[in-house]
Amino acid sequence: MFRTRQAPSPTGFLHLGTARTMLFTQLFAANQQGIWYLRCDDTDRKRLQPEAFMNLLECMKKLNLKPDEGVTFDTNGFRDGFYGAYQIGKLGPYIQSERLKIYHEHAQRMIDKRLAYWTFFDEKEKQELVQMKAATKKAINYFTLTKNKFTEEEMFMSVEKGLVDGRECALRFAIQRDQKLVCIDELLGEINFDLNLEEDFIILKNDGFPSYHLAHIVDDHLMETTLVIRSQEWLPSLARHWMMFCDYWGSENVPKFLHLPFVLGETGNKKMSKRDGNVNMDDYLADGFLPEAILNYLAFLGWNPGTPQELFLEKTDFETDKN
Repeated sequence: MFRTRQAPSPTGFLHLGTARTMLFTQLFAANQQGIWYLRCDDTDRKRLQPEAFMNLLECMKKLNLKPDEGVTFDTNGFRDGFYGAYQIGKLGPYIQSERLKIYHEHAQRMIDKRLAYWTFFDEKEKQELVQMKAATKKAINYFTLTKNKFTEEEMFMSVEKGLVDGRECALRFAIQRDQKLVCIDELLGEINFDLNLEEDFIILKNDGFPSYHLAHIVDDHLMETTLVIRSQEWLPSLARHWMMFCDYWGSENVPKFLHLPFVLGETGNKKMSKRDGNVNMDDYLADGFLPEAILNYLAFLGWNPGTPQELFLEKTDFETDKN
């Protein structure tokens, strides 16, 4: 079964670029007669805006971007007590803050397999490492630095102990250096990465919440994702995620990846940002732009049918609840 997803963060409004990615993903799933599901990536607690997620769902509803599964505005599902949204599907919960126990279990397995280890750096030491990296122009070898200062027992202590350690510790994934990694992007083709240029990265923070890197590979595997469609801003992280899937789940379990080009700003040479004008989908809807017109516009941002046809949606497509 073909399964793909979106995992927006409740940290602000629905961005025009995110809406386009949602549309492309939904269309891709429909074309493959598969499932498009929605997760809520709310692990960044410092930037969390609960009202932003409900606003995102409202915009999706108006644009008829209805997920087949996951977090949804469909009232037939189970209602979440925090956001007030609904969840539909057997592979949830689909709100990541409700999955901490799952992430901790897999983080512990990574420690047991020596794929992950704890590091201990205070703010002063972090600044010194940043300065050292700027001076040497080389990736920081966190594993060696930690091994030279701390015992193996400390580096590989349990998740339970690490989260109450008291020091500024973080769990990092250990990169297998001195290797070349070949990844495949369904749009861009073969991409080569030199792992000597990568740094061991944080997968579990000392507040108990996972980073995107850990939550993403755990959820995409357990929720049986077959294709990850996302913006090219995530392309530099492809090596990390590909490697995590291979080292932890096995190379046969790596999903396919497709990174969409950026929606460009007015200058045409950089990613669209707030400085380029209104990128809030809710504002377009509030100003009276028709949902079918917005979706038709989004569809042409990175695609062309190769024919003179310019209109693909009519108001009736929304009235009959068609996608």
